[in-house]
Amino acid sequence: MTAHRRISFDNIQNNLSTTMLGRDLYVLDEVTSTFDACEKIGVCHGTVVCAKRQTDGTGRLGRSWESNEGGIYFSLILEPSRYGFDIQLYTLICALGVQRAISEHTACMIKWPNDIVSPDGRKLCGILTKIKLFDSKAGFINVGIGINANNKSFSDDLKYAGSLCDFLGREVDENRLLCSVLSEIEKVLCLSPDSLVKEFAEVCVTVGSRVKIVPAEGEKYAGNAKGISKDGSLMVEKDDGSLVCVNSGEVSVRGIYGENYV
Repeated sequence: MTAHRRISFDNIQNNLSTTMLGRDLYVLDEVTSTFDACEKIGVCHGTVVCAKRQTDGTGRLGRSWESNEGGIYFSLILEPSRYGFDIQLYTLICALGVQRAISEHTACMIKWPNDIVSPDGRKLCGILTKIKLFDSKAGFINVGIGINANNKSFSDDLKYAGSLCDFLGREVDENRLLCSVLSEIEKVLCLSPDSLVKEFAEVCVTVGSRVKIVPAEGEKYAGNAKGISKDGSLMVEKDDGSLVCVNSGEVSVRGIYGENYV
């Protein structure tokens, strides 16, 4: 990989165009996870903690996130009191910002609520949001983002993973892509909640698809995803005609890989 395209502190700073996001920047060679690293650093609104490799990266629902060199792995600290969004919308905000940035390189969509996928359903990015509370109020949100930028290979059990390098047939500049993501998230933070939900729904592959829901509690069920509610929940019409709002659990989309749900 060309050295100047690899994540580096200087190259990120030289390409950064944001007002706040990433201005407080840490670039580390190896961490257990950027979430863990943030616990040891005095973070503030806009802080970005980036690692070239994670040894214990975590995805949604406690899954392991493979974090070898070639990917972009970082935590972004946001202070929700600065904005007019409900807490649960911040995953959607960051997903939309990442989708905007990656779409400058290749077509992609959002798989509700936190994955960015290629047209054939390969997972290009995952997002995990953690909320840090102070006196029962949200002090800040730690958004962990992992982008498969120049990853060359994946474990056998990650059969739906893909990288931008694979689709483009060339390497991407990790620093420029990270800076583009931060810039787009900063722009999305300026949207109204209604505009956010509207744009998110327009680029969400889940909306309009047949889905299978595996809730944290209770029995799984299937239905048709009808849209995104104001609080960011997925609106699903069950086969019995009832409408439910899904805000947790696992959602699989039918049709990305033939008749399979992923």
